[in-house]
Amino acid sequence: MDTYPSGEPDVQDWSGVVRGEPITLRHPAGTQLRGILDMRTEDASVLWIQLHDGGGRRLVHHADGFRLHRG
Repeated sequence: MDTYPSGEPDVQDWSGVVRGEPITLRHPAGTQLRGILDMRTEDASVLWIQLHDGGGRRLVHHADGFRLHRG
């Protein structure tokens, strides 16, 4: 498990996150998505995140390259 400058670990087994949990998804290219986990598929390969600041709802697939961080 890698860590980021903040010292927080990233989580790559998405099966442990639960609906309503605050998450941040970071992509190596610099994109960052912050919000609340709205849903995930049973196999945890797809998440829907309700973005903060009125950003809407976004679907992210595990293969998209985002790293998940709790909080």
